[in-house]
Amino acid sequence: MYKKFNLELKDDRINYFSNISENDVESYKNKVEKISKELLADFEESLVVTENGTIDGTKTIETWFPNYKADIFLSHSHKDIDLAIKLACWLENNFGVRVFIDSLLWKNIDDLQKEIDKKYTFSEITKTYDYDLRNITTSHVHAMLSTALNDMIDSSECVMFLNTPSSIELSTLKNSTFSPWIYSEIKAANLLRTNIPKRHLESGIEDKFLFHNRDAMNESLKIMYPADLSRFHKIEYSALEGWKLLNGNNRGIESLDLLYMGWGKEY
Repeated sequence: MYKKFNLELKDDRINYFSNISENDVESYKNKVEKISKELLADFEESLVVTENGTIDGTKTIETWFPNYKADIFLSHSHKDIDLAIKLACWLENNFGVRVFIDSLLWKNIDDLQKEIDKKYTFSEITKTYDYDLRNITTSHVHAMLSTALNDMIDSSECVMFLNTPSSIELSTLKNSTFSPWIYSEIKAANLLRTNIPKRHLESGIEDKFLFHNRDAMNESLKIMYPADLSRFHKIEYSALEGWKLLNGNNRGIESLDLLYMGWGKEY
């Protein structure tokens, strides 16, 4: 990971990415679905179990959450999935960058949880799941997804956090989130090493940048986590439009370099 951005979008979403049609979105989703099938086709087994009956955690991660060579890791609330897809489509159409959205490219974590629990924690006699065993399987499944997400954040050149009222709660604690996954992704982005692209090191462009300055429960569970966005470069929708105007006919990493130069300056 090289740069990270905090993209603040307000409630009025009707004007965001208005040039992206429903057909554009469907075409983008179909394209990503095809990529997902190709990624997942490399792994025929659902659960990778060794000869002695032990689940191979690493290979199971590769099976369910395979690495994808992305330019931008898009962190978002699941409530914002439609907006996230529209943004990803807009980014690819205008800049030719590959955007990672986990729910489009990976298998569902709930399906993995059910598959493991059915095999290891369900009793055919009582027709119930063992509570203590399920706590253990849940820890492992969440650790698998968290590990895969951290690897994706680390390998992607840019992290973009989609900051909306659905993802960040401002009424009680400033910059806090109820999502453990958003908290984990922001925390990882702040902790992981900064990896300067080789093209910047060879061209001296880095010096130039430095110069430019779920289902019904008994109660609704809400756990709040601090979301430290102080080390993210803050941008708004107007910055995206400015980036598009500045970009011209550039595509891919050249487009990202313009984003870094204009809005990814060091503090």
